[in-house]
Amino acid sequence: MPLLCERCKREVYRLETCNSCGRKIGVECMKSSQRISKTTRLVICKDDWSDMKKRTVYKNRGLQAQASTETTA
Repeated sequence: MPLLCERCKREVYRLETCNSCGRKIGVECMKSSQRISKTTRLVICKDDWSDMKKRTVYKNRGLQAQASTETTA
């Protein structure tokens, strides 16, 4: 069963879910990703990266997670 990227329609090995739009994207369509914890990742696709509102939400969510891990550590 081939895995298809919902953005570029290419066959990919591994899919990630974009946290802004919810699409399943491959590594080539992923613009940025942040590891919040050992099991949680924030991912944003190239289409959402060009939208400044979605980009600031993505960056703020990563900063909030980073601040919460610093206070608990």
